[in-house]
Amino acid sequence: MLAVLFLVAGFSNQAQAQTGDSTTNSIVNQQIWIDFYPHYYMSKKLEYYGDAGYRTIVSKRSWSRLYIRPSLKYHLTDTWEFHAGLGLFYIFNTYDIDQFEITPWQGIQLNWPQWKRFGFKNLLRFEERMSFLTNNWVMDFEFRMRYKVTGKYDFHKRWYAAVYGEYFLPVTGEIQEIYTNKGRAGIELGYKPAKEWQLSFVFNWQGSRTGAEEKLNASDYIYQLKIKKVWHRLLHKKHSNN
Repeated sequence: MLAVLFLVAGFSNQAQAQTGDSTTNSIVNQQIWIDFYPHYYMSKKLEYYGDAGYRTIVSKRSWSRLYIRPSLKYHLTDTWEFHAGLGLFYIFNTYDIDQFEITPWQGIQLNWPQWKRFGFKNLLRFEERMSFLTNNWVMDFEFRMRYKVTGKYDFHKRWYAAVYGEYFLPVTGEIQEIYTNKGRAGIELGYKPAKEWQLSFVFNWQGSRTGAEEKLNASDYIYQLKIKKVWHRLLHKKHSNN
């Protein structure tokens, strides 16, 4: 928990220092993300939980991104989960060439340690990124690893708070994009208006490297709205039989 908080504080302090230093080459941007997360419990072990959304950067050199990531989660035990999915992304660039990306991925998650109201999730995922610039549709490939740790505290039946830190590590290949080796951290406040619905706001810091020798610098502030809808197949089946 302390490690995640230190990561968040580090991003914030670096961003403030960069804003006051006119000699830095770092880019500080504002982004808006709106994401929808449908969750469908197909059985006690298998769950569909993909997401879809819209992201944009608020600046003169703007871009927008539409994406959908259908995903599956298999509960091996209460502690271990296997994840797999497919990401489809289209980036609309105002001044640059549009970009389309296909990203199959696989992951393993450890839900530990866990207490009554507070717990951690550790997700290690592997991505096979295939990216195409729309002027020639030539494929660039990159194999990337991601590690994310999340701590969540349920302080009320309807309210919760969470913090997270995530690191992105390209392993092989290279895709033409502005930022590489990204790191993110954030603070989330969520509300559950009903059992099947969940709304939350996340304030994110995002960092990147522009070269192998560059330091990880905060480059973006991200304001994110998340909407989650849950379907329980077994619960619906029980009601229908009644």
